[in-house]
Amino acid sequence: MSAGAILALAACTPSNVKPGALVPTAIKAGQSWVVTRPVVAAQVLDTCSRDSPARHAGAVTGYWAPSRSDVDALESHLPQLSASVPDAAQSNRQYVGFESEGRRLIYVNAFPLPDHSEINPAREAIRVCDGGRQFWGAVYDPQAGSFSDVQFNGPPATP
Repeated sequence: MSAGAILALAACTPSNVKPGALVPTAIKAGQSWVVTRPVVAAQVLDTCSRDSPARHAGAVTGYWAPSRSDVDALESHLPQLSASVPDAAQSNRQYVGFESEGRRLIYVNAFPLPDHSEINPAREAIRVCDGGRQFWGAVYDPQAGSFSDVQFNGPPATP
């Protein structure tokens, strides 16, 4: 991760964040967190430099908490993203359950975290402006078992 991306990540996170326990994913390379507080879920969906469901008026009509089995199913389908997101399972990920047009969907917010970070993605939205393709998002449909709307952040800032 570039120094600019680390600074961008730190700048988007409140300074009073306390460390939290990590929840390992079914695929052990990355870590994942289910965001359950609606205010934090709304912040995750309020992306800075890529499209997301919340950037379309009325697209998000509510929130729900994905279960462990929902997360396990999503993670078992991560290889579907390989054409557009190589090594998707290597990213750290926040999962936000949201409702749209009567359907329950899961937003994936993917990002790298600096080593020994005190950021707690279960309680804080990870929002990074720019940062490049290492920051991405996608919508997962648990009923269909498929992803859509894969979006990447803009190019990283150059010094």
